[in-house]
Amino acid sequence: MKTFTFHTHIEDKNSTLNPGIDELTKVLKRADREGKKLIEMFKEVADSLMSLLGSVIEVEPKLGFVTTSQPIREFQLEGVSIKTWKKTKTHTIKFRQKYKNIPVYGSIVTVEVGDEYDLIAINSAIGDPIDIDAHPKFKPDQLKDVIQKQTKHDLRNSDIKETLYYYFDTNEKRWRLVYLVENNSQKIDSLPKSESAPEIVDYVIDAHTGELVSELPRIKTIR
Repeated sequence: MKTFTFHTHIEDKNSTLNPGIDELTKVLKRADREGKKLIEMFKEVADSLMSLLGSVIEVEPKLGFVTTSQPIREFQLEGVSIKTWKKTKTHTIKFRQKYKNIPVYGSIVTVEVGDEYDLIAINSAIGDPIDIDAHPKFKPDQLKDVIQKQTKHDLRNSDIKETLYYYFDTNEKRWRLVYLVENNSQKIDSLPKSESAPEIVDYVIDAHTGELVSELPRIKTIR
């Protein structure tokens, strides 16, 4: 992941002179003047942020080819939530990153603004899964068999939910297109209250090869 941070109260020549900061500030102030709610500004703020963060995503030109801005245009930010902090009179706007309409696992961009939409801070972690084939070779209905063969876990009574992501494999230092498969075991809800819930893992499956990339522990609580 590549990071970008900005804070109004910290002097940073590289940040304060960035024209993208000025443009985002203008978008926010215009929203305040027009009396718009922050939720109505998701797209405008996202577009301005993507323009700003485009410089963080370095596109390497291929041998014999001239690089273009096309890959940057295929990145989007999607509004996730807005949190209002009454004590500090600030708002935190959260976005996640998408590339070719597929979310980038672990990506997050937060923008903190004041009550009058004045820009306070930006914190971001974004990825650059460029040139990864966006078309999975494995279908969702194959995933149970794929997982059971590699883990020996019995998923017959499990309700699984798969989501397609771009995922950075930290072991192999490369991006993959994966299914994050959530294992919603049906057995958990039927356990007696006196019994502790077993550990449940979610699975990261390479959508091109079917390889089990990782198991992510997730503890289910008993209702």
